[in-house]
Amino acid sequence: MNITGKYMKAWEVEEKDGRKKINLGDGKKNQDGTWSNWTWFGCLLVGKAKDIQITKGDTVEVKSGIITMNKGKDNKYYTNITIFEIEVMTKADNGNNQGTVAKVFQDDVPF
Repeated sequence: MNITGKYMKAWEVEEKDGRKKINLGDGKKNQDGTWSNWTWFGCLLVGKAKDIQITKGDTVEVKSGIITMNKGKDNKYYTNITIFEIEVMTKADNGNNQGTVAKVFQDDVPF
C-alpha cells in the first residue's frame, strides 16, 4: 500500500549500524469530533529519506513510501513500512505552521 502524501509526527529517531528507523504518529478526526491515533514503529528510512535530518517532535510529509506485510519464520505476519523520500515541515519563528502544513492542518490535530 502506498503512503505517499501522509503527514505524521516523529516520536523517535534511531540511527544504528548504518540504518535509520523512525517511529511515526498518525491520526484522523472521527465524525463525532474525537481522534483515532496510530503509532507506526520502526519505519525504515532509505534512499533520499535516510539523509534527511529529523528530530523528535518534527512534523513530516512522506513524499514516497510503502507499507508491506511479510510472513515470518514463526508463521506470523509483520507489517513493514519503508520510506524512500520524506520532508520535514517548517514552522515560522513565532511557532505558527507555514506552507503546506498550515493548509492541511486547519483543524486541531492530535499531535
